[in-house]
Amino acid sequence: MSIDASALAQQMIGAGAQAFGPNWREAKDLAKGEFKTLARRIKEIGRLAAGGLDAELAKTLLAMQKNVAIQIIAGATTLTLLAVESAINAVFDVIKSTVNTALGITLL
Repeated sequence: MSIDASALAQQMIGAGAQAFGPNWREAKDLAKGEFKTLARRIKEIGRLAAGGLDAELAKTLLAMQKNVAIQIIAGATTLTLLAVESAINAVFDVIKSTVNTALGITLL
């Protein structure tokens, strides 16, 4: 089964609005773009994993992408790194079941 990156991005955006709380107004524009990018990258990592990429390497690649998103959002806003990391972790918690089920591996 594959991932619908567009639907996943929308789910991430909804979760992000809740996770960032009152900081969503500041993070929104950048976060939306980063969530769309993350969704596409999750789909690609899943495709590679389905083609034989080692699951641990897939997790490492995703962790790298997650860290890039955190750095971009924190670096371009006045939000702290810890606040952004906490919000992104909350977003990943929301999509965890969807992604892991779709890929058939525990990526998140």
